Amino acid sequence: MTHRIREIEHHLAIARRRQRWSNVALVFGPVLLVVLYAIAWIPAVDRKILIAVYIPAVPIVFASCVASYFLKRNPGGPQVLAEGGGFMRESEGDLELALARHRDSRKQVLAQADIEPKVRKITYKEDAYSDVDQLREESKKYRSVNNTLQGVLIIGSLAATAASGIAAELAVVRWVTLGITFVVGISSGFMGYFKYKERSFYLQQTADAIEQEWEAVEIGVGRYKRMSEEEALAEFVEEVHRLKSEQKKRQQNLEQPPEARNPNDS
Repeated sequence: MTHRIREIEHHLAIARRRQRWSNVALVFGPVLLVVLYAIAWIPAVDRKILIAVYIPAVPIVFASCVASYFLKRNPGGPQVLAEGGGFMRESEGDLELALARHRDSRKQVLAQADIEPKVRKITYKEDAYSDVDQLREESKKYRSVNNTLQGVLIIGSLAATAASGIAAELAVVRWVTLGITFVVGISSGFMGYFKYKERSFYLQQTADAIEQEWEAVEIGVGRYKRMSEEEALAEFVEEVHRLKSEQKKRQQNLEQPPEARNPNDS
């Protein structure tokens, strides 16, 4: 059952990645097309420069549109063999339901069966390593959002400064400067309010701490050096539970309004 759960989690990660890339391609293609159209109306841009930009950009726009159409038309995880023959892709929703169903089934088996506490603790220890992957995946997501907004903030600030220098000569550049400034302000506001960097840091910190405890109890070093196997498992379960509780508290603190946040939890 644990192997099947890991397999579904892997398929679900692929389905989410395909969905994410389809959204990126869906936005990137039209946005790049609008930018190319806007550049063509700037009188100061030489025709040779336009051709040099259009030659690589137009195929990229076309490829983005094709990729978005293909991914939106064929969503889901990797191709698997269907019952009636042929191949199919399970949707993200079906995979989430299957994952929840298998997790509930495993909990019922553990609850109904006459299983020793030692076995339960070993199961919890094995699940803890899956939690490390989940925490790191969430940390990577928040870090990517923060890096994207930070890049928009840096590039937008420099672009707005450069555009304001030539805005006096070209009236159309004033609107470009206004748009860039608006985007920079939105990026700065999102970074300040949602605290993507802090969320990523705390998730990564918790994942590293759980992994360190998992490796220590696995090879019997650190605090687990002179403990018996049952004592080491009990200590590990208690420590991982504490780390998860602290992470939840930090998450709740970050989700509160800035004026209501407790500085001691951040």
